[in-house]
Amino acid sequence: MSSSTAVAQASRREGLFDATLSTYRDFACAKWLAIGTALGFSDHHRNTSAAALDALLGEWSDRPVGAACEYPSFVSRDGFPLEFSVSWRAGVPEVRVLFESLGPVPSARAAQDAGRALTRSLADRPGVSLDRYLAIEDLFVVDDPRPFRPTVWHSLAYRPGEPPRYKVYLNPQARGRDAVPEVMAAAMGRLGLAPAWSGVAARYAELAAEGHEVEFVALDLADAPGARVKVYFRHTGLVDLDRVAALARTHDPVLAGPAYRDVYGSPALPDNEPMTCLAFRAGAPGPEEANVYLRLPSEVASEADATERVASVLRRFGADHLRYRAVVAALAPRPLESMVGMQELLSFRTASGRPDLGVYFRFAVYDAAVDGVHA
Repeated sequence: MSSSTAVAQASRREGLFDATLSTYRDFACAKWLAIGTALGFSDHHRNTSAAALDALLGEWSDRPVGAACEYPSFVSRDGFPLEFSVSWRAGVPEVRVLFESLGPVPSARAAQDAGRALTRSLADRPGVSLDRYLAIEDLFVVDDPRPFRPTVWHSLAYRPGEPPRYKVYLNPQARGRDAVPEVMAAAMGRLGLAPAWSGVAARYAELAAEGHEVEFVALDLADAPGARVKVYFRHTGLVDLDRVAALARTHDPVLAGPAYRDVYGSPALPDNEPMTCLAFRAGAPGPEEANVYLRLPSEVASEADATERVASVLRRFGADHLRYRAVVAALAPRPLESMVGMQELLSFRTASGRPDLGVYFRFAVYDAAVDGVHA
């Protein structure tokens, strides 16, 4: 954790959800359907999207969650390998799940191998392309990956009336932090994005020294012209939330400022490891968009407090705060005033004048955090 406040509140983040007797698959599908219902999806869209999720989860997800962490996934502080989110792009809701596939044995290598296998299994799905992933995979996988660090993760995103979209997440620190500049230069070169990355690369040593480090890389597994490569920075210490985001062409700090203040107060200088994602597309001279992820648990007194802060941002920018509140109510296992940590992040992106907003939900099911650093 990144601050004493966060450590003090950690006990209220653990063991919120009773999933001991559930399988990972049943737990994931139940939460997916609850979110779809709260967002007002039709029966057809709920069922169609739930079927896509069910088909994506591998055999590992049929194992019981159990009372103790089987393998400590970096997805969540307690090691649970699933995270859900809801976003509003141009006011239209989208539901998403991020997860790490677990291997047949509780090891990082087994999880990495399971993730690689899942990626390849997606090759024949409509609209999916693995070309970019296969071009860079060797840079991000190692023979002996570290436990409680990212391996090869996946996400599924669904908006009513559109086909499911898939994304793969990779760990640029797999070969160590010192190797990140070299790994990123090689990856972006192979992806044809070297010119677009060059401006960020020239500043990377300075950014890292200030506490802005690349922690994830994600690829849209799509054959569409606008498919993105997303580079995620984690920020440590007191940070200027626009420091990395300002590298993106469409980032608007004036528009983003009120959202920062709604969550963090003024001045908005958080010390709880927020994140920023820069999105790159072929043909652009630099990063096109920036998503700033505002971390909530160490800033709020309870989930009720988090809900009011997030709803304030949604109302400010014309997103449906009532549907958002319905999602929170559908997911909460106990009164909102009595817990904290289910709502982990609020994301903010100024891509096209009207901000895109997202809320990320984590489901702490174990009574102890993993022994390691995770905000």
